[in-house]
Amino acid sequence: MNVKKSVILAFLVAVGILLQLLESFVGIFMIVPGYKIGLANIAGLFALYIYDEKSLAYVSLLRIFLSSLMQGTLFSVSFYLSLSGGILACIAMIIAYRSKVFSIYGVSILGACFHNIGQVIAITWIYQQYFMQLFLPILLALSIVSGILIAVVCKKVLSRIHGGFYGKI
Repeated sequence: MNVKKSVILAFLVAVGILLQLLESFVGIFMIVPGYKIGLANIAGLFALYIYDEKSLAYVSLLRIFLSSLMQGTLFSVSFYLSLSGGILACIAMIIAYRSKVFSIYGVSILGACFHNIGQVIAITWIYQQYFMQLFLPILLALSIVSGILIAVVCKKVLSRIHGGFYGKI
């Protein structure tokens, strides 16, 4: 990995951390407890589309570790929920991206859906409470909206820098 790519990926990790921290301060009162839009996933999706699959995993997982460290929740339940969702989302996004069947919207929606699936699996396994699986249909419906929102923002940023910075990376 060259220096320029390392600096850009570090910047994307920092942007992801900032977005995750900002989103943690804003509570969205929904029917589903703990639901967040997932604005920090913009950084990972952006890394996937300007570089490659390894960059997506690097940005997403490092963001989860560092933001948990900054919030004081490293190795807590919320960290494991975020990590399990992040790993499953990365796997789904990489498979969707490699298949060349999905647009940026499909990749983002699948990432959002599998992030929620990973979190429900983790909460079920940690607490042995199976009622959380009842929230999965609502979470999947909300993740479609979140995935579209993340893809719209990412696509807009990619189109803005396509002529200048994006073409030179």
